[in-house]
Amino acid sequence: MGGIGKITIARAIYEKIYTQFEGCCFLANVRERSQKRGLDNLQVELLSNTLKDGNLNVGISNTRINFVKDRLHSKKVLIVLDDVDNLE
Repeated sequence: MGGIGKITIARAIYEKIYTQFEGCCFLANVRERSQKRGLDNLQVELLSNTLKDGNLNVGISNTRINFVKDRLHSKKVLIVLDDVDNLE
């Protein structure tokens, strides 16, 4: 469904409430960016932004899953993903 300003509304709500969370990330244009840079790159960006850690170095996907469990399991986080067309 295009053209009704969904992303504008989502961004406005995000900007209004993100301070209520311990971590947050707003990733726009996920489909396009994943095609250009790959899902691994987007996952690292999401984790980096959410954890506020610019030097995040998380390797293999299996290791990343354990890392996420360890670092985020007890945190209140807000993650908004724009333009996701595949649950992969």
